[in-house]
Amino acid sequence: MINFITHPSYDKEIAALKPRFQNLAKGIDAFKRLASIQFHPKRPQSIIAPGKLHRLHQNDIWAIWKVEVAVKGVRSNKSPRLWFAIKGSEMVFLCIATHENNYNDEKVKEVAISRVTDFF
Repeated sequence: MINFITHPSYDKEIAALKPRFQNLAKGIDAFKRLASIQFHPKRPQSIIAPGKLHRLHQNDIWAIWKVEVAVKGVRSNKSPRLWFAIKGSEMVFLCIATHENNYNDEKVKEVAISRVTDFF
């Protein structure tokens, strides 16, 4: 079983996105169900399409990934992207952004790396 943790800044980012993406909570819940299988600590199974899930950074302790969160009624290229870290059975949601906000991928990756150190 995966233990899901959220960074306080991620919580603020989610709150800001909820008015524009009314089904975002359902999309995050669906991702949690898939992630529980994909990143199971003892019996992982690849069920998330490689085009939707990208490993961005890894060391001996943790790995940072980015995933496209499927949100009902939102086209794939407009869907929010979620950066998270995984270490064993712990998954920390670090950042979330959308292309509507015109985010810079490298800058968000740097933010995610700085936030992961708050946990691991």
